[in-house]
Amino acid sequence: MSLWAIVPVKPLRRGKSRLSEILSEDERTNLNHQLFVHTIEILKEVDAITDILVVSRDSDVLTEARDLQVRTVTENGTPELNAALRRATLFSKNFSTEGVLIVPADLPLMTPDDVKAFLDARTEPPCIVLAPDRRRQGTNLLFTTPADLLTFSYGKESFDRHIELAKEKKAQVVIVENERIALDLDLPEDYALLNSAKAIPVFIEI
Repeated sequence: MSLWAIVPVKPLRRGKSRLSEILSEDERTNLNHQLFVHTIEILKEVDAITDILVVSRDSDVLTEARDLQVRTVTENGTPELNAALRRATLFSKNFSTEGVLIVPADLPLMTPDDVKAFLDARTEPPCIVLAPDRRRQGTNLLFTTPADLLTFSYGKESFDRHIELAKEKKAQVVIVENERIALDLDLPEDYALLNSAKAIPVFIEI
């Protein structure tokens, strides 16, 4: 059995557009790059994760992912996160995975121990484990077993939707509350919160 982590990554120059009022395009590109590398490094320290798969339509991201010795899938066609995750999940299922962990590349405070504790909460299939964002609206970490249990529904209010979708499949739902996982970096107020708490990790040098 194997457990795959899937990391969707937007083109580095286009990600974090909602921070455009406080960061220039070059600053956001640099931030996105460092968050991406940070995410891969964190996941590589988690023993339960046997493979990491990066999904992106940014050729530079895919090249760097391979340099970091992780698998890649090129996102093609109409850009759409849920469809890309579906394709990546079906790809990973070819390798008889125990399940998949979806990890956005914008959780600057997440640690390997956070991911380990999150995965320790999983149960026998069918099961999903979720960690919400700090507004309890979005889904920041999601583990699902079997891998193709859910039709992903990322977007506004995805946390509640994923719970309902899992219940429709009669899967057990486990919710993990973790302040570090909950803090994603989408809006200027997220950035201000990290800055005011002097919690911007040292790796983010913009």
